[in-house]
Amino acid sequence: MVSAAFGQAGFSFDAAQREFPIEMFLPGSDLTPLEENIEKIVDGLTRWSAAPQKVTRTSDKLEIEAEDYPQAAARMNSLFLRNKWGDGLPLVPPTEDNVRWILTGTDLAPGTLLGKMPPSGRLVTVEAAAIALAMTGGRPEYMPVLIAAEQGLTDPLLRPEMTQTTTCSVFIGVVVSGPVAKQIRLNSGYGCLGPDPSHPAGASIGRAMRLMQQDVGGAVPGSGTMATFGGPARYANVVFAEDEDGLPADWEPLSVERGFRAGSNIATVHALASATNISTTQASTEDVALQTLDKFVRIMGADYGNVFTHYSEKSVPGIALVPREIARGLSANGWSKGKVKAYLWENTKVPLAAVKSDTLLYRRASDTMKAFAGPDGAWPLAAGPDNMMLVVAGGEQSGHCYWMRVGCCPIAPVSKRIALPANWAQLLDKAEEDLGAH
Repeated sequence: MVSAAFGQAGFSFDAAQREFPIEMFLPGSDLTPLEENIEKIVDGLTRWSAAPQKVTRTSDKLEIEAEDYPQAAARMNSLFLRNKWGDGLPLVPPTEDNVRWILTGTDLAPGTLLGKMPPSGRLVTVEAAAIALAMTGGRPEYMPVLIAAEQGLTDPLLRPEMTQTTTCSVFIGVVVSGPVAKQIRLNSGYGCLGPDPSHPAGASIGRAMRLMQQDVGGAVPGSGTMATFGGPARYANVVFAEDEDGLPADWEPLSVERGFRAGSNIATVHALASATNISTTQASTEDVALQTLDKFVRIMGADYGNVFTHYSEKSVPGIALVPREIARGLSANGWSKGKVKAYLWENTKVPLAAVKSDTLLYRRASDTMKAFAGPDGAWPLAAGPDNMMLVVAGGEQSGHCYWMRVGCCPIAPVSKRIALPANWAQLLDKAEEDLGAH
């Protein structure tokens, strides 16, 4: 793991290394191993030089014997938990046949690199994604979205080396735009952030991501990841679709705002840390619409710690969700998407006195952050209104909106194209045969 981490950081894999138990870095731990090995550390820093080295890759397969398949599956799950490979929920055995089937969902070769996953620095390959997806009960047609999501998660803009290891309870949010969302039964409507037997794709894709974060990246609670609480969203992250059918005529889809052509299949990935339901929201009249936006303002401006701590010109403070009925009501009352974002940006500014009262936060705030303070000293949640992310999703009625705030520590969200394989039509036909029409 140490060698892999060195490689991920750009150093030679044979660089001078000294591995210490991860428990040594916990508060109040015994630092004796550091004191006993200080001379070896100094020697490594002053005397080491690189040497040519051939690196080979091997892949071991597990064989589990049992009287029947259910017993073998149970033994596999117990073995995975003992080795800290499982997530506490039952896993489907990733047999060679199952993984081979999942791989029919992409034209990429199994060894294709999707990124490096901290803190271990191990390589995320298409094959690794297929194995993880197989273990969650996923299907081949989910692979294109999972691949794009993994490319986003490991992108330097998302700072996975911090997102993976932080004490902040971060989960990954993935918003899918384009026809692919409906084609794979990814939910954009009622219950889009949670379980839905009619729309199983999001749970499988998000959980596969989490398994790779843990099993490939080594983000095991208490060692590779120090998230204080973790949170229920970390079991399967949050993978959902934009309700493009519910968009008002004058509102652009998220994919277009992110620089892609209308109708493109795009996965937008962000690191999030909290989620808040905003109740009694409507937009039937101009006054009621303004009340709804003011409720957003109160929630969004209340918790700004992660927003300001890792601020940049590209920062997006979170994802604001509105259902189609409220979006259409806002539009009918003169609120374009840009106007809504500008209102939220302007009215969520935090007074300088409030920020200064949080001494640690103010001291850690970057010069970039302070440069965007207004003439009255108030700090905006983002560099400008265009940095606010507003997505139409959820049920078809009014009543509730949703806010998911950024966690530690992305520079900015990342959007990736979703590449469909040549056999896409056949995969969808098979899905309809297996799952029924939708």
